[in-house]
Amino acid sequence: MTSFQELGLSGSTLDALTAKGFTAPTPIQALTIPRLLSGQRDIVGQAQTGTGKTAAFGLPVIEAAQEGAHHVQSLILAPTRELAIQVAEEIDSLKGNKRIRVLPVYGGQAIHMQLKALKRGVDVVVGTPGRIMDHLERGSLRIDELTYFILDEADEMCNMGFVDDVRAILASANKDRRTLMFSATMAREVMGIAKEFMGDFDVLTVKPEVSDAPLTRHVFHEMADSDRFEALCRVIDARQDFYGLVFVRTKADADHVAARLGQRGYPAEPIHGDLNQAQREKILHGFRDRKSTILVATDVAARGIDVPDLTHVVNFALPQDPQTFVHRTGRTGRAGKEGVAITLIAPSEFRKLMYISKSSGIDIAKEPLPRIEDVIHTKKRKVAAELEAILEADGHSAYLAMAGELLRDRPAEAVVAALLRNAFGEELVESGYRRIDPVGPGGQGRADMICALGRSHGMNPKRFVDFIASAAHIKQWAIQHVRVQGDRTTFTLPAAEADRVMERVNSHESAPLVSRDESRRKPPGRSFPKKGWKPSGKPPRTQRHKPKPVR
Repeated sequence: MTSFQELGLSGSTLDALTAKGFTAPTPIQALTIPRLLSGQRDIVGQAQTGTGKTAAFGLPVIEAAQEGAHHVQSLILAPTRELAIQVAEEIDSLKGNKRIRVLPVYGGQAIHMQLKALKRGVDVVVGTPGRIMDHLERGSLRIDELTYFILDEADEMCNMGFVDDVRAILASANKDRRTLMFSATMAREVMGIAKEFMGDFDVLTVKPEVSDAPLTRHVFHEMADSDRFEALCRVIDARQDFYGLVFVRTKADADHVAARLGQRGYPAEPIHGDLNQAQREKILHGFRDRKSTILVATDVAARGIDVPDLTHVVNFALPQDPQTFVHRTGRTGRAGKEGVAITLIAPSEFRKLMYISKSSGIDIAKEPLPRIEDVIHTKKRKVAAELEAILEADGHSAYLAMAGELLRDRPAEAVVAALLRNAFGEELVESGYRRIDPVGPGGQGRADMICALGRSHGMNPKRFVDFIASAAHIKQWAIQHVRVQGDRTTFTLPAAEADRVMERVNSHESAPLVSRDESRRKPPGRSFPKKGWKPSGKPPRTQRHKPKPVR
Protein backbone atom coordinates (compact mmCIF):
# COMPACT_ATOMS: atom_id res chain seq x y z
CA MET A 1 0.00 0.00 0.00
CA THR A 2 1.35 3.40 -0.95
CA SER A 3 -1.00 5.82 0.83
CA PHE A 4 -2.73 6.17 4.17
CA GLN A 5 -6.06 6.44 2.38
CA GLU A 6 -5.76 2.76 1.40
CA LEU A 7 -5.35 1.60 5.00
CA GLY A 8 -8.96 2.21 6.02
CA LEU A 9 -8.39 5.22 8.27
CA SER A 10 -11.09 7.83 8.92
CA GLY A 11 -11.06 11.29 7.38
CA SER A 12 -10.24 13.05 10.66
CA THR A 13 -7.23 10.78 11.21
CA LEU A 14 -6.05 11.38 7.64
CA ASP A 15 -6.30 15.14 8.28
CA ALA A 16 -4.17 14.74 11.43
CA LEU A 17 -1.55 12.77 9.47
CA THR A 18 -1.41 15.44 6.78
CA ALA A 19 -0.98 18.16 9.39
CA LYS A 20 1.95 16.27 10.93
CA GLY A 21 3.63 15.89 7.56
CA PHE A 22 3.16 12.12 7.18
CA THR A 23 3.12 11.41 3.44
CA ALA A 24 3.07 7.61 3.08
CA PRO A 25 2.92 4.63 5.45
CA THR A 26 6.09 2.80 6.40
CA PRO A 27 6.20 -0.96 5.70
CA ILE A 28 5.29 -1.90 9.28
CA GLN A 29 2.37 0.56 9.21
CA ALA A 30 1.11 -0.82 5.89
CA LEU A 31 1.25 -4.37 7.30
CA THR A 32 -0.19 -3.70 10.74
CA ILE A 33 -2.91 -1.04 10.46
CA PRO A 34 -5.31 -2.85 8.05
CA ARG A 35 -5.09 -6.07 10.10
CA LEU A 36 -5.83 -4.26 13.35
CA LEU A 37 -8.72 -2.29 11.84
CA SER A 38 -10.47 -5.14 10.03
CA GLY A 39 -9.24 -8.44 11.48
CA GLN A 40 -9.70 -10.26 14.77
CA ARG A 41 -6.34 -11.96 15.24
CA ASP A 42 -3.61 -10.79 17.58
CA ILE A 43 -0.30 -9.58 16.13
CA VAL A 44 3.38 -9.98 16.93
CA GLY A 45 5.32 -7.36 14.95
CA GLN A 46 9.08 -7.49 14.43
CA ALA A 47 10.58 -4.16 13.40
CA GLN A 48 13.54 -2.03 14.37
CA THR A 49 13.49 1.34 16.11
CA GLY A 50 12.69 4.22 13.76
CA THR A 51 10.36 2.27 11.47
CA GLY A 52 7.13 3.99 12.51
CA LYS A 53 5.94 1.44 15.08
CA THR A 54 4.15 3.97 17.30
CA ALA A 55 1.82 5.11 14.51
CA ALA A 56 1.38 1.48 13.44
CA PHE A 57 -0.46 0.71 16.69
CA GLY A 58 -1.37 4.26 17.71
CA LEU A 59 -3.60 4.97 14.71
CA PRO A 60 -5.78 1.86 15.25
CA VAL A 61 -5.98 2.74 18.95
CA ILE A 62 -7.32 6.18 18.02
CA GLU A 63 -9.73 4.76 15.43
CA ALA A 64 -11.17 2.24 17.88
CA ALA A 65 -11.51 4.67 20.79
CA GLN A 66 -15.01 5.87 21.60
CA GLU A 67 -15.54 9.35 22.97
CA GLY A 68 -17.07 9.46 26.45
CA ALA A 69 -16.56 5.74 27.13
CA HIS A 70 -15.67 6.35 30.82
CA HIS A 71 -13.18 3.47 31.00
CA VAL A 72 -9.64 2.70 29.85
CA GLN A 73 -9.95 1.42 26.29
CA SER A 74 -6.28 0.79 25.45
CA LEU A 75 -3.23 0.02 27.58
CA ILE A 76 0.28 0.36 26.14
CA LEU A 77 3.28 -0.96 28.09
CA ALA A 78 6.73 0.54 27.44
CA PRO A 79 10.04 -0.42 29.10
CA THR A 80 11.19 3.11 30.02
CA ARG A 81 9.54 6.31 31.15
CA GLU A 82 11.15 8.21 28.25
CA LEU A 83 9.53 5.88 25.74
CA ALA A 84 6.21 6.01 27.60
CA ILE A 85 6.21 9.80 27.41
CA GLN A 86 7.15 9.78 23.72
CA VAL A 87 4.45 7.24 22.80
CA ALA A 88 1.80 9.15 24.75
CA GLU A 89 2.73 12.45 23.10
CA GLU A 90 2.80 10.84 19.66
CA ILE A 91 -0.68 9.35 20.05
CA ASP A 92 -1.97 12.63 21.45
CA SER A 93 -0.61 14.47 18.40
CA LEU A 94 -2.24 11.97 16.00
CA LYS A 95 -5.74 12.05 17.50
CA GLY A 96 -6.67 15.26 15.65
CA ASN A 97 -10.05 16.54 16.77
CA LYS A 98 -11.10 13.30 18.43
CA ARG A 99 -11.88 13.94 22.10
CA ILE A 100 -9.98 11.19 23.85
CA ARG A 101 -7.61 11.44 26.81
CA VAL A 102 -4.13 9.94 26.71
CA LEU A 103 -2.15 9.59 29.95
CA PRO A 104 1.51 8.58 30.46
CA VAL A 105 1.99 6.69 33.74
CA TYR A 106 5.53 6.06 34.99
CA GLY A 107 7.71 6.01 38.07
CA GLY A 108 9.43 9.21 39.11
CA GLN A 109 6.31 11.32 38.58
CA ALA A 110 4.18 12.29 41.57
CA ILE A 111 1.57 9.56 41.86
CA HIS A 112 -1.16 11.89 43.14
CA MET A 113 -1.22 13.60 39.73
CA GLN A 114 -1.77 10.25 38.05
CA LEU A 115 -4.45 9.27 40.56
CA LYS A 116 -6.31 12.51 39.89
CA ALA A 117 -6.16 12.04 36.10
CA LEU A 118 -7.28 8.39 36.29
CA LYS A 119 -10.21 9.31 38.53
CA ARG A 120 -11.29 12.01 36.06
CA GLY A 121 -11.28 9.48 33.24
CA VAL A 122 -8.69 8.32 30.69
CA ASP A 123 -9.14 6.50 27.38
CA VAL A 124 -5.56 5.46 26.60
CA VAL A 125 -2.92 4.70 29.26
CA VAL A 126 0.75 4.44 28.31
CA GLY A 127 2.88 3.22 31.18
CA THR A 128 5.89 1.38 32.52
CA PRO A 129 5.27 -2.05 34.09
CA GLY A 130 6.22 -1.07 37.65
CA ARG A 131 3.90 1.92 37.90
CA ILE A 132 1.05 0.08 36.13
CA MET A 133 1.37 -2.70 38.73
CA ASP A 134 1.24 -0.06 41.47
CA HIS A 135 -2.04 1.36 40.15
CA LEU A 136 -3.57 -2.09 39.69
CA GLU A 137 -2.77 -2.95 43.30
CA ARG A 138 -4.22 0.37 44.49
CA GLY A 139 -7.37 -0.20 42.45
CA SER A 140 -6.88 3.17 40.73
CA LEU A 141 -6.57 1.51 37.31
CA ARG A 142 -8.96 -1.03 35.83
CA ILE A 143 -8.10 -2.89 32.64
CA ASP A 144 -11.07 -5.25 32.39
CA GLU A 145 -12.69 -3.49 29.40
CA LEU A 146 -9.74 -3.04 27.05
CA THR A 147 -10.05 -2.97 23.30
CA TYR A 148 -6.28 -3.13 22.78
CA PHE A 149 -3.40 -4.33 24.95
CA ILE A 150 -0.06 -3.36 23.41
CA LEU A 151 3.50 -4.24 24.46
CA ASP A 152 6.04 -1.94 22.85
CA GLU A 153 9.67 -3.14 22.71
CA ALA A 154 8.73 -6.41 24.36
CA ASP A 155 12.26 -7.78 24.09
CA GLU A 156 13.63 -4.79 26.03
CA MET A 157 11.05 -5.37 28.78
CA CYS A 158 12.24 -8.96 29.04
CA ASN A 159 15.89 -7.89 29.09
CA MET A 160 15.18 -5.37 31.85
CA GLY A 161 13.57 -8.02 34.09
CA PHE A 162 9.91 -7.02 33.67
CA VAL A 163 8.71 -10.46 32.53
CA ASP A 164 6.84 -11.26 35.77
CA ASP A 165 5.21 -7.82 35.87
CA VAL A 166 4.14 -8.14 32.23
CA ARG A 167 2.63 -11.56 32.91
CA ALA A 168 0.73 -10.25 35.94
CA ILE A 169 -0.63 -7.26 34.03
CA LEU A 170 -1.70 -9.43 31.09
CA ALA A 171 -3.46 -11.80 33.49
CA SER A 172 -5.44 -8.85 34.92
CA ALA A 173 -6.81 -7.77 31.55
CA ASN A 174 -10.06 -8.93 29.98
CA LYS A 175 -9.78 -11.97 27.73
CA ASP A 176 -11.58 -10.52 24.72
CA ARG A 177 -9.12 -7.68 24.08
CA ARG A 178 -6.85 -7.56 21.00
CA THR A 179 -3.17 -7.98 21.88
CA LEU A 180 -0.26 -6.59 19.93
CA MET A 181 3.45 -7.04 20.71
CA PHE A 182 6.25 -5.16 19.00
CA SER A 183 9.80 -6.42 19.35
CA ALA A 184 13.09 -5.91 17.53
CA THR A 185 13.90 -9.60 18.02
CA MET A 186 11.81 -12.73 18.37
CA ALA A 187 13.44 -13.71 21.67
CA ARG A 188 12.35 -16.90 23.45
CA GLU A 189 10.74 -14.95 26.31
CA VAL A 190 8.77 -12.79 23.87
CA MET A 191 7.35 -15.76 22.00
CA GLY A 192 6.63 -17.47 25.32
CA ILE A 193 4.44 -14.53 26.39
CA ALA A 194 2.74 -14.54 22.99
CA LYS A 195 1.86 -18.24 23.20
CA GLU A 196 0.66 -17.96 26.80
CA PHE A 197 -1.46 -14.82 26.60
CA MET A 198 -2.39 -14.30 22.97
CA GLY A 199 -4.95 -16.19 20.93
CA ASP A 200 -4.41 -16.90 17.27
CA PHE A 201 -1.77 -14.42 16.18
CA ASP A 202 0.03 -13.37 13.04
CA VAL A 203 3.76 -12.63 12.99
CA LEU A 204 4.54 -9.58 10.83
CA THR A 205 8.20 -8.99 10.09
CA VAL A 206 9.86 -6.00 8.47
CA LYS A 207 13.58 -6.33 7.87
CA PRO A 208 15.63 -3.47 6.43
CA GLU A 209 16.82 -3.93 2.88
CA VAL A 210 20.56 -3.85 2.40
CA SER A 211 20.13 -1.04 -0.10
CA ASP A 212 18.24 0.97 2.50
CA ALA A 213 21.13 1.00 4.96
CA PRO A 214 21.91 4.61 5.92
CA LEU A 215 25.05 6.10 4.41
CA THR A 216 25.64 8.21 7.48
CA ARG A 217 28.95 9.40 8.87
CA HIS A 218 28.83 9.87 12.64
CA VAL A 219 31.04 12.44 14.35
CA PHE A 220 31.01 14.37 17.61
CA HIS A 221 32.49 17.69 18.65
CA GLU A 222 33.39 18.45 22.26
CA MET A 223 33.30 21.95 23.67
CA ALA A 224 32.44 23.87 26.81
CA ASP A 225 28.70 24.02 27.33
CA SER A 226 28.81 27.82 26.98
CA ASP A 227 30.18 27.38 23.44
CA ARG A 228 27.48 24.96 22.27
CA PHE A 229 25.46 27.46 20.23
CA GLU A 230 28.59 28.93 18.68
CA ALA A 231 29.63 25.40 17.72
CA LEU A 232 26.26 24.81 16.07
CA CYS A 233 26.72 27.93 13.94
CA ARG A 234 30.21 26.76 13.00
CA VAL A 235 28.82 23.38 11.88
CA ILE A 236 26.12 25.03 9.75
CA ASP A 237 28.54 27.50 8.19
CA ALA A 238 31.05 24.81 7.24
CA ARG A 239 28.84 23.46 4.44
CA GLN A 240 27.38 25.54 1.62
CA ASP A 241 24.22 23.45 1.23
CA PHE A 242 23.40 22.63 4.86
CA TYR A 243 19.87 21.22 4.99
CA GLY A 244 19.01 19.47 8.21
CA LEU A 245 17.36 18.84 11.54
CA VAL A 246 18.71 20.16 14.83
CA PHE A 247 17.44 18.15 17.80
CA VAL A 248 16.92 19.76 21.20
CA ARG A 249 15.46 18.52 24.47
CA THR A 250 12.38 20.69 25.12
CA LYS A 251 9.83 22.85 23.34
CA ALA A 252 11.32 25.95 24.97
CA ASP A 253 14.76 24.95 23.69
CA ALA A 254 13.39 24.62 20.16
CA ASP A 255 11.95 28.14 20.25
CA HIS A 256 15.09 29.59 21.85
CA VAL A 257 17.63 28.00 19.49
CA ALA A 258 15.56 28.76 16.38
CA ALA A 259 15.15 32.40 17.48
CA ARG A 260 18.90 32.80 18.06
CA LEU A 261 19.65 31.27 14.66
CA GLY A 262 17.13 33.63 13.07
CA GLN A 263 18.78 36.61 14.71
CA ARG A 264 22.03 35.61 13.04
CA GLY A 265 20.39 35.34 9.65
CA TYR A 266 19.96 31.58 9.37
CA PRO A 267 16.70 30.34 7.76
CA ALA A 268 15.56 28.32 10.79
CA GLU A 269 12.16 27.37 12.19
CA PRO A 270 11.13 25.54 15.39
CA ILE A 271 8.89 22.49 15.32
CA HIS A 272 7.28 21.17 18.52
CA GLY A 273 4.03 20.04 20.08
CA ASP A 274 2.75 23.50 21.05
CA LEU A 275 2.27 24.51 17.42
CA ASN A 276 -1.23 24.17 16.04
CA GLN A 277 -1.88 22.16 12.90
CA ALA A 278 -1.87 25.17 10.57
CA GLN A 279 1.46 26.42 11.94
CA ARG A 280 3.07 22.99 11.72
CA GLU A 281 1.86 22.43 8.17
CA LYS A 282 3.11 25.84 7.06
CA ILE A 283 6.56 25.24 8.59
CA LEU A 284 6.88 21.78 7.02
CA HIS A 285 5.86 23.07 3.59
CA GLY A 286 8.42 25.85 3.88
CA PHE A 287 11.09 23.35 4.87
CA ARG A 288 10.34 20.99 1.99
CA ASP A 289 10.40 23.95 -0.41
CA ARG A 290 13.72 25.04 1.21
CA LYS A 291 12.40 28.45 2.19
CA SER A 292 13.88 27.39 5.52
CA THR A 293 16.76 24.93 5.59
CA ILE A 294 17.04 24.29 9.34
CA LEU A 295 14.34 22.75 11.53
CA VAL A 296 14.95 22.88 15.28
CA ALA A 297 12.89 20.00 16.61
CA THR A 298 11.95 17.98 19.66
CA ASP A 299 11.94 14.21 19.26
CA VAL A 300 8.18 13.75 19.30
CA ALA A 301 7.46 16.67 16.95
CA ALA A 302 10.01 15.35 14.41
CA ARG A 303 8.28 12.02 14.05
CA GLY A 304 6.72 11.68 10.63
CA ILE A 305 9.02 14.23 9.01
CA ASP A 306 10.34 12.29 6.04
CA VAL A 307 12.66 14.39 3.87
CA PRO A 308 15.04 12.18 1.84
CA ASP A 309 17.63 14.84 0.99
CA LEU A 310 18.74 15.95 4.46
CA THR A 311 22.48 16.59 4.54
CA HIS A 312 22.78 16.76 8.32
CA VAL A 313 21.23 15.77 11.60
CA VAL A 314 22.68 17.66 14.57
CA ASN A 315 22.20 16.54 18.15
CA PHE A 316 22.34 19.91 19.87
CA ALA A 317 21.34 18.02 23.02
CA LEU A 318 22.05 14.35 23.66
CA PRO A 319 19.01 12.08 23.48
CA GLN A 320 17.86 10.15 26.53
CA ASP A 321 18.62 6.68 25.15
CA PRO A 322 20.34 4.83 22.28
CA GLN A 323 17.04 4.08 20.53
CA THR A 324 16.26 7.78 20.21
CA PHE A 325 19.79 8.41 18.91
CA VAL A 326 19.28 5.82 16.18
CA HIS A 327 15.87 7.26 15.34
CA ARG A 328 17.23 10.81 15.09
CA THR A 329 20.34 10.09 13.06
CA GLY A 330 18.61 7.66 10.72
CA ARG A 331 16.88 10.62 9.04
CA THR A 332 19.96 11.47 7.00
CA GLY A 333 21.96 9.26 4.64
CA ARG A 334 18.88 7.87 2.90
CA ALA A 335 18.03 6.81 -0.63
CA GLY A 336 21.66 6.16 -1.50
CA LYS A 337 22.75 9.66 -0.51
CA GLU A 338 25.41 10.35 2.07
CA GLY A 339 24.62 12.27 5.23
CA VAL A 340 26.36 13.44 8.38
CA ALA A 341 25.13 13.02 11.94
CA ILE A 342 26.87 15.45 14.30
CA THR A 343 26.60 15.36 18.08
CA LEU A 344 27.65 18.30 20.25
CA ILE A 345 28.70 17.43 23.79
CA ALA A 346 30.18 19.07 26.86
CA PRO A 347 32.95 17.13 28.67
CA SER A 348 30.50 15.87 31.29
CA GLU A 349 28.47 14.12 28.54
CA PHE A 350 31.37 12.12 27.10
CA ARG A 351 30.59 8.92 29.00
CA LYS A 352 26.91 9.02 28.10
CA LEU A 353 27.80 9.39 24.42
CA MET A 354 30.16 6.42 24.65
CA TYR A 355 27.35 4.38 26.23
CA ILE A 356 25.02 5.37 23.39
CA SER A 357 27.69 4.47 20.85
CA LYS A 358 28.27 1.03 22.36
CA SER A 359 24.57 0.24 22.88
CA SER A 360 23.53 1.29 19.38
CA GLY A 361 26.52 -0.32 17.66
CA ILE A 362 27.41 2.97 15.97
CA ASP A 363 31.00 4.17 15.77
CA ILE A 364 31.14 7.90 16.48
CA ALA A 365 34.43 9.56 15.61
CA LYS A 366 35.70 12.62 17.43
CA GLU A 367 36.62 15.49 15.13
CA PRO A 368 37.68 19.08 15.84
CA LEU A 369 35.17 21.77 15.08
CA PRO A 370 35.53 23.40 11.66
CA ARG A 371 38.16 26.11 11.83
CA ILE A 372 37.22 29.74 11.34
CA GLU A 373 39.44 29.81 8.25
CA ASP A 374 37.53 26.86 6.77
CA VAL A 375 34.16 28.46 7.48
CA ILE A 376 35.22 31.72 5.82
CA HIS A 377 36.59 29.81 2.82
CA THR A 378 33.25 27.98 2.43
CA LYS A 379 31.30 31.25 2.67
CA LYS A 380 33.52 32.94 0.09
CA ARG A 381 32.99 30.06 -2.32
CA LYS A 382 29.24 30.37 -1.82
CA VAL A 383 29.31 34.13 -2.44
CA ALA A 384 31.41 33.65 -5.58
CA ALA A 385 28.99 30.98 -6.87
CA GLU A 386 25.99 33.24 -6.28
CA LEU A 387 27.66 36.18 -8.06
CA GLU A 388 28.57 33.91 -10.98
CA ALA A 389 24.94 32.79 -11.25
CA ILE A 390 23.73 36.42 -11.32
CA LEU A 391 26.25 37.27 -14.04
CA GLU A 392 25.25 34.29 -16.17
CA ALA A 393 21.56 35.08 -15.80
CA ASP A 394 22.20 38.73 -16.73
CA GLY A 395 20.33 39.81 -13.62
CA HIS A 396 22.48 42.84 -12.89
CA SER A 397 21.84 45.17 -15.83
CA ALA A 398 19.75 47.59 -13.74
CA TYR A 399 22.84 48.36 -11.65
CA LEU A 400 25.34 48.96 -14.47
CA ALA A 401 24.90 52.75 -14.48
CA MET A 402 25.47 53.00 -10.73
CA ALA A 403 28.46 50.66 -11.02
CA GLY A 404 29.99 52.95 -13.66
CA GLU A 405 29.63 55.96 -11.36
CA LEU A 406 31.24 54.13 -8.44
CA LEU A 407 34.17 52.97 -10.58
CA ARG A 408 34.81 56.37 -12.20
CA ASP A 409 37.27 57.61 -9.57
CA ARG A 410 37.96 54.48 -7.51
CA PRO A 411 39.83 51.22 -8.03
CA ALA A 412 37.50 48.33 -8.93
CA GLU A 413 38.88 46.09 -6.12
CA ALA A 414 38.13 48.75 -3.48
CA VAL A 415 34.56 49.21 -4.74
CA VAL A 416 33.86 45.46 -4.77
CA ALA A 417 35.41 45.10 -1.31
CA ALA A 418 33.20 47.91 0.02
CA LEU A 419 30.10 46.26 -1.46
CA LEU A 420 31.04 42.92 0.14
CA ARG A 421 31.59 44.67 3.48
CA ASN A 422 28.18 46.32 3.18
CA ALA A 423 26.45 43.07 2.26
CA PHE A 424 28.17 40.63 4.64
CA GLY A 425 29.45 42.73 7.51
CA GLU A 426 32.07 40.70 9.38
CA GLU A 427 30.99 37.30 8.07
CA LEU A 428 33.97 37.00 5.74
CA VAL A 429 36.72 38.16 8.13
CA GLU A 430 38.24 36.20 11.03
CA SER A 431 37.74 39.03 13.52
CA GLY A 432 33.98 38.56 13.17
CA TYR A 433 34.11 35.13 14.84
CA ARG A 434 34.51 34.19 18.47
CA ARG A 435 37.17 31.61 19.18
CA ILE A 436 36.04 28.30 20.69
CA ASP A 437 38.61 26.85 23.06
CA PRO A 438 39.16 23.09 22.64
CA VAL A 439 38.40 20.88 25.64
CA GLY A 440 39.77 17.49 24.56
CA PRO A 441 43.38 16.32 24.80
CA GLY A 442 45.64 19.33 24.35
CA GLY A 443 42.74 21.73 24.84
CA GLN A 444 42.65 24.61 27.27
CA GLY A 445 39.68 23.14 29.11
CA ARG A 446 41.35 19.81 29.94
CA ALA A 447 44.77 18.67 31.06
CA ASP A 448 46.66 15.71 29.60
CA MET A 449 47.72 13.32 32.37
CA ILE A 450 49.83 10.20 32.64
CA CYS A 451 49.84 7.50 35.31
CA ALA A 452 52.54 4.82 35.71
CA LEU A 453 49.95 2.09 35.95
CA GLY A 454 48.79 -0.06 33.05
CA ARG A 455 47.79 -3.49 31.83
CA SER A 456 50.83 -5.10 33.42
CA HIS A 457 49.43 -4.01 36.80
CA GLY A 458 46.03 -5.58 36.08
CA MET A 459 44.32 -2.38 34.98
CA ASN A 460 41.59 -1.89 32.40
CA PRO A 461 39.78 1.39 31.60
CA LYS A 462 36.92 0.81 34.04
CA ARG A 463 39.14 -0.19 36.94
CA PHE A 464 41.49 2.70 36.26
CA VAL A 465 38.67 5.25 36.24
CA ASP A 466 37.17 3.78 39.41
CA PHE A 467 40.52 3.92 41.19
CA ILE A 468 41.39 7.50 40.26
CA ALA A 469 37.86 8.72 41.02
CA SER A 470 37.91 7.03 44.41
CA ALA A 471 41.43 8.15 45.32
CA ALA A 472 40.95 11.77 44.25
CA HIS A 473 37.29 12.22 45.24
CA ILE A 474 36.17 13.31 41.76
CA LYS A 475 33.31 12.26 39.53
CA GLN A 476 34.00 9.38 37.16
CA TRP A 477 32.83 11.34 34.13
CA ALA A 478 35.61 13.91 34.77
CA ILE A 479 38.18 11.25 33.78
CA GLN A 480 38.11 10.92 30.01
CA HIS A 481 40.11 9.82 26.96
CA VAL A 482 41.50 6.90 28.97
CA ARG A 483 44.09 4.81 27.12
CA VAL A 484 45.50 1.89 29.12
CA GLN A 485 48.88 0.72 27.82
CA GLY A 486 51.41 -1.86 29.02
CA ASP A 487 52.91 -0.04 31.99
CA ARG A 488 51.12 3.32 31.93
CA THR A 489 47.79 4.99 31.23
CA THR A 490 47.13 8.36 29.62
CA PHE A 491 43.94 10.27 30.33
CA THR A 492 42.55 13.77 30.62
CA LEU A 493 41.06 15.76 33.47
CA PRO A 494 39.39 19.16 33.74
CA ALA A 495 42.36 21.55 33.94
CA ALA A 496 41.08 22.99 37.21
CA GLU A 497 41.14 19.52 38.80
CA ALA A 498 44.61 18.38 37.64
CA ASP A 499 46.74 19.66 40.54
CA ARG A 500 44.31 18.46 43.18
CA VAL A 501 44.14 14.99 41.63
CA MET A 502 47.93 14.73 41.48
CA GLU A 503 48.26 15.82 45.11
CA ARG A 504 45.68 13.36 46.42
CA VAL A 505 46.69 10.32 44.38
CA ASN A 506 50.42 10.85 44.78
CA SER A 507 50.09 11.21 48.57
CA HIS A 508 49.19 7.53 48.93
CA GLU A 509 51.82 5.07 50.07
CA SER A 510 52.91 2.83 47.17
CA ALA A 511 50.56 4.77 44.91
CA PRO A 512 51.25 5.12 41.15
CA LEU A 513 52.84 8.32 39.97
CA VAL A 514 50.36 10.70 38.34
CA SER A 515 51.74 13.70 36.50
CA ARG A 516 51.00 16.01 33.65
CA ASP A 517 51.74 14.35 30.36
CA GLU A 518 54.33 16.91 29.30
CA SER A 519 56.60 15.77 32.19
CA ARG A 520 57.62 12.18 31.46
CA ARG A 521 60.43 12.05 34.04
CA LYS A 522 59.93 10.73 37.54
CA PRO A 523 60.70 13.26 40.30
CA PRO A 524 63.33 12.54 42.96
CA GLY A 525 62.30 10.29 45.78
CA ARG A 526 59.44 8.57 43.95
CA SER A 527 59.47 5.29 42.05
CA PHE A 528 57.14 3.78 39.53
CA PRO A 529 55.15 0.80 40.81
CA LYS A 530 56.44 -2.62 40.06
CA LYS A 531 54.64 -4.92 37.68
CA GLY A 532 51.83 -6.69 39.43
CA TRP A 533 51.07 -3.63 41.57
CA LYS A 534 47.47 -3.46 42.67
CA PRO A 535 45.62 -1.08 44.96
CA SER A 536 46.55 -2.32 48.41
CA GLY A 537 43.04 -2.11 49.79
CA LYS A 538 44.24 0.07 52.66
CA PRO A 539 42.31 3.33 52.91
CA PRO A 540 44.51 6.21 51.67
CA ARG A 541 45.21 8.92 54.16
CA THR A 542 42.77 11.24 52.37
CA GLN A 543 39.85 8.80 52.17
CA ARG A 544 38.07 6.07 54.07
CA HIS A 545 36.93 3.76 51.28
CA LYS A 546 38.67 1.28 49.02
CA PRO A 547 38.97 1.47 45.23
CA LYS A 548 36.31 -0.60 43.51
CA PRO A 549 37.47 -4.14 42.61
CA VAL A 550 37.62 -5.52 39.09
CA ARG A 551 34.36 -7.21 38.17
